[in-house]
Amino acid sequence: MELSREFRERFVKTLQGKDYVLYGGLLELARQHGLKRITTNIVQIPSPDNGMYAVVEAEIETANGVFKEVGDASPESVNRAIQPHILRMAATRAKARAMRDAVGIDLVALEELGDVLPQDEIPGPENPEDLVLTFGKYAKRPLGHVARQDPAYVGWLAENARDEAIRKAARDVLNKAAATDISDTATDDAGRADEFGRTPPH
Repeated sequence: MELSREFRERFVKTLQGKDYVLYGGLLELARQHGLKRITTNIVQIPSPDNGMYAVVEAEIETANGVFKEVGDASPESVNRAIQPHILRMAATRAKARAMRDAVGIDLVALEELGDVLPQDEIPGPENPEDLVLTFGKYAKRPLGHVARQDPAYVGWLAENARDEAIRKAARDVLNKAAATDISDTATDDAGRADEFGRTPPH
């Protein structure tokens, strides 16, 4: 199918001279084709007995009919950051392949490569501040510590880190810091208002 320029700018990425569509772009196209439901069925749960090999079947229903595909994932077919989430990657691959069939697009989804998960499926640490960096000048330091020492660096990570989980954690830490600053400012205003017997400005 012919993709619009706007769609390509938003959802198509080029790696080593080859175009890939983002999972979010497939979802957008599926909605345009009257997406009714997306269901997944776990065919095989990864375990040490099967080499941590996960298999998931996805079924997509649109106005054009029902489309089924299978996705698989193993430690050998994903990068290290995704290895703890092999079952999610198998499901992502199955859904992406089914949606590609449903909308008639021949571009492989970027997420199928095994380097990243879709944005809404990226699991973050319970406390992003506790995430320990494993690279760069702040290697072996928690993200929260780095944010207090060098917030500009965390801002760079939020936009440029190769691992989407790190980008997400960096954004969460920055958002939390911004909320804390606002809260501290409001508390200071209230304290000054009490001192002078007046209400702080809103």
